[in-house]
Amino acid sequence: MTVIEFYDKTAIENIIGALLCDPEKMILVGDDANAGKKSAALYKKVLSARGQKTEIKFKKSDRNDLKTIVRDLSKIVEENDECVFDLTGGEDLYLVAVGIIMERYKEKVRCHRFDLNDETVTACDDTGKICRIGKFDISVEECIKIYGGELVTDPKRISYTQPWDFSEEFVNDIRLMWSVCKKNPRLWNSFVATVSGSYDKSQIHTDLKISFKNDKLAELSEQKGEAFESEKAVAIELQKLGIIHIHPLKDRVLIRFKNAQIKKCLTVSGQVLELAVACAIRDMKDENGEPLCRDVKVGVVIDWNDKDGNDFNTNEIDVFAIKGVCPVFISCKNGAFDVNELYKLNTVSERFGSKYAKKALVTTQTCSHVISARMTDMGICRLDRIAGGELEKKLRGILE
Repeated sequence: MTVIEFYDKTAIENIIGALLCDPEKMILVGDDANAGKKSAALYKKVLSARGQKTEIKFKKSDRNDLKTIVRDLSKIVEENDECVFDLTGGEDLYLVAVGIIMERYKEKVRCHRFDLNDETVTACDDTGKICRIGKFDISVEECIKIYGGELVTDPKRISYTQPWDFSEEFVNDIRLMWSVCKKNPRLWNSFVATVSGSYDKSQIHTDLKISFKNDKLAELSEQKGEAFESEKAVAIELQKLGIIHIHPLKDRVLIRFKNAQIKKCLTVSGQVLELAVACAIRDMKDENGEPLCRDVKVGVVIDWNDKDGNDFNTNEIDVFAIKGVCPVFISCKNGAFDVNELYKLNTVSERFGSKYAKKALVTTQTCSHVISARMTDMGICRLDRIAGGELEKKLRGILE
């Protein structure tokens, strides 16, 4: 089978036919040879990593000359067996040309169009048959690669995507920490800031304990007053839950964390909220009892280039999930934030999801009228004041 795709700026539409049909050959037809050839090379890497041996070629065809397009498509059909045109993306004249090709080569070509949101495929012939695609998904890393980015996983870099082990025990610990955090998010942030400020950051992965000298505790108590006493109450509650252990020593107090992941949760601002959101999404099932999102990652660092290929930026997405082939970008804020966070979220989601991206901001605070208005303008879903326990319900509303 040979699948013919028409180049579109929405990258997933260029590769969807090859991903689903696993053809022997895919021909990407477009007007911009430079962009088309670069994209073809990217798609080849993605397919190869999945074990697909699809041959990918780019064919330049003038998008403004219908006669030329028909000639080029005719040549493709005559040189290849079982040609299938994917009409999911592409510009108008290309699609008009396909209509002419269908009439000219009735017995040799087929056409279809994918609905990526509804996960269906429609046969574009006289039957108009609509079929459910069935199980199909891409990973977060594949989505990033398809759009020309890189998932940064190298720990030698300043900022990189750190792996999380969502074991049953750790997921339960996340729920316990979130139960404490959501009671008073501001107090939780204050507690994390106190803990975070008391250890050598370079030891976070190797040393599972920190200690406060008694004179330092006295100083903190004087500085923070009642707030410090409340923070101690948070620590005691976490000890009761088995998250930390507090050991009073001769001249200091030592806190020992259950494990390295717990330590990161209690020393990085906003980490527990991000993990709580990720766990809520991971738990969601569809009508068949299958995971609603088959890949969910936290703290995703993306390295990407601008449209001219120049090194552009490194951005971090708090929670990045994939529903089918549609990416979901979520920014999590357990404290104050400004409108710049919305622009960052919108820019990355447009770059790595285009029209198929879902984007949301989850915050324990109440969004101002200005922030809310900007979110509406950008198509960003608002989940604010979620400390009350409706996190799962509100997230499902966005995903479905």
